[in-house]
Amino acid sequence: MAACADAEALLLAGRTSEARKAARAALYADGPDPCLYAVLGRAHAAEGGAEHVGRAEAVFREGLDTFPGDPVLLAAHAAVFGPRLAANPSGLAPSARVQWHDARLVLAVVGHPAGAAQQARAQAQAHPADDRAAVLAETLAALARPGRAPLRLLVRAPLTAGSACWVWFAGCLLAVAAQHLPVGAAAAALLGPVLFPLLYGALRAARRRALGRAPAALAVPSPYDGFPALPQVPPYTTREKATAAVVLGLVAVALASFAAYFPRR
Repeated sequence: MAACADAEALLLAGRTSEARKAARAALYADGPDPCLYAVLGRAHAAEGGAEHVGRAEAVFREGLDTFPGDPVLLAAHAAVFGPRLAANPSGLAPSARVQWHDARLVLAVVGHPAGAAQQARAQAQAHPADDRAAVLAETLAALARPGRAPLRLLVRAPLTAGSACWVWFAGCLLAVAAQHLPVGAAAAALLGPVLFPLLYGALRAARRRALGRAPAALAVPSPYDGFPALPQVPPYTTREKATAAVVLGLVAVALASFAAYFPRR
């Protein structure tokens, strides 16, 4: 029980890799246990991706073969695969693009980050088996933290803010080459693009926390009837594709100019 509690704590903290290792080690050391199988399966599912989803299903099958009808395993399996397969036949958790789209939609409707996070949390509690709602709640909670206004801007206006980041990057490199500035000045170019790994890291951590949550409990009524429905994510528009092509071209020109200037320094 102690080993299972430790693995569960790691999983709920979003440390899915450590949770998997702890649960697997306990299974090897102490023998089969339904709680450990449940945590290990949920930890694989929390990673997302076809490989981990397949491993999660294998873990649940092994556990249910050993402990047929165990309520803990059945509840965990249903929480991971039942609603996910109903909403997404591929069995995969909401992708990063879906996560970004949902956060942008709710921030546009609700406005205030803390209010959006609060409403999303209530919505997730009202639908505890819904992975997409849980991921959205964790995402908005992460974005509402102090100091993350630049990340929220990137979520709210991905085309404008994202283009600005890369235009800044290209502009700095071109300025260094054109003005014959010290090469070290080019480090300022990273101030824009660095927001992307920071944002993706926050999104990934939010996904892990949401998909590593405990099996669904009973639903509770949500006080937010006006919470926006989460539609299917639309395909990329022609404007988005054209903007991306122009920005990538500008970045390529800037990199080529800087590379030609660099050997002369």
